[in-house]
Amino acid sequence: MVPSRTMAVALVAAGMLFTPWTGMAQDEGLPAETLAQSTPFFALRYQGNNPSVIFTRSGSGNEFDPRVFLLTRDGWRLIQLPEAFHNTNWVYAGRAADGGELWGITQGASADGKSYLYLASSGRDGRSWRLRGTLEKVSRNAVVDTLAMNKAGKGTLVLRLDEDSSPDAPRLGYYVYMTKNGGREWSTAMYSQGKPLPPSDRLPPPDRTFDQQPLDAAGWQAALAEMQPPA
Repeated sequence: MVPSRTMAVALVAAGMLFTPWTGMAQDEGLPAETLAQSTPFFALRYQGNNPSVIFTRSGSGNEFDPRVFLLTRDGWRLIQLPEAFHNTNWVYAGRAADGGELWGITQGASADGKSYLYLASSGRDGRSWRLRGTLEKVSRNAVVDTLAMNKAGKGTLVLRLDEDSSPDAPRLGYYVYMTKNGGREWSTAMYSQGKPLPPSDRLPPPDRTFDQQPLDAAGWQAALAEMQPPA
């Protein structure tokens, strides 16, 4: 059973307006305190008129939240995800091959110790997000291998299980889930010993994956500069 979390979500991005890259400010736009409290996970570079996005985590210990840094004409801005994603960590990020919709997947545990994936998407360059659905993992050790999703809402999620030492561990290999409604509902997992062929609408992997360690001021300066579009 999916854990009880608020399913209606809305991104807080008040006053954020995106315009083309010409004349974009180069300042960071993020307080030093925000950077010091943030850990980067994935980054997607600008693509045409689609801005750069960095998927981060804020907080530590028992209280943390996934966040997004979005590059706007006025610099970088912090996007806060809603309560539904509290105490979950980013495990995947991607942008549709046509440069449109952004996808992110977080992972969290319920009170019964089971692991769940929470799928979020944004069709507005990262300025607003919605929770698309949740999925119970076949094993807490399974990792996201690929995600494919087309504009009609038909998608495929592949989890890979390389090791699981629990007494009732499932078979090692790949587990394929299908959806016909954009991730709201998923089929029962189909097992495959070998890696399935990736669908043609598979989302490309992120442009950069971080080691999930906090960055110092110089590290953040370099990471943000790397995501800037050409002058």
